[in-house]
Order: sequence, then C-alpha cells, then structure tokens
Amino acid sequence: MVIESKGTSDQNRKDRIEDEVIVDCCDGYEMAMGWFYYLEDNLNLPFKATILKNSEISGLEEGDVVEVYEFTNSSEDDVHIDNFVATVGIQKDEHIYDVPLQFIRSIDCDKVTDNVIEDWRYWCERF
Repeated sequence: MVIESKGTSDQNRKDRIEDEVIVDCCDGYEMAMGWFYYLEDNLNLPFKATILKNSEISGLEEGDVVEVYEFTNSSEDDVHIDNFVATVGIQKDEHIYDVPLQFIRSIDCDKVTDNVIEDWRYWCERF
C-alpha cells in the first residue's frame, strides 16, 4: 500500500507507517496486527491527554484532561484493518472509559508515544 503525503513531517510519518507498521503486509488482517503490535510496543503508559472535540463518549467533553493507563485492544480478536479500532483505557475522576485512540491528544508523554498517537490519527483520517 502506498500512502500519499503532503509535506516533510507527513513524509516522515508516511515513511514510519510504511516501514514500521504495514511493511510486508499482504491483507487487512496483517495490517490490523501490524498496527496492534506497533501501538502495543510503543505507547509508553501512563500519560495525560485531553479529549478532542470529536469525542462522542458520554461523560467526556472536549478539553477534559484524562489519564491514559492502558492499551485495551486484544490481540486475540479476529480483526481486519477495515474494522480495527485502537482503544485505550482512560480515567477521569473516578470513572474509567475505553476510548478510541484518535479521540485523545497527549499532554505530557514522550516523543515516541506522541508520534504513535499522531501516526494512528493520520491513518484514521486517510483510510
């Protein structure tokens, strides 16, 4: 699969996705598993994040600050890239939620984790 890019940072992101996530993937299942392992291996938890405006999770609002503490996908699921949703466990006050990764923006995480989140958002916006 070839990913189109628009600028230098997009080119870096595109190259990272092609070289680290979907390299040698032959089908949708392998792409989903590539994303699963990329996210699982590179999300350095816990970290703080904010909820983005497009979140549709009851009890959460745009701008809410949350603690991301867990990558909640199961590698045992029979997944395909067309229905793969990367989810993370978050905590706000006393409440626990599973939220799609693209619905958060990191606040205080390391560069690798921030890149991983933005790589996933980039992928979701294009595919």
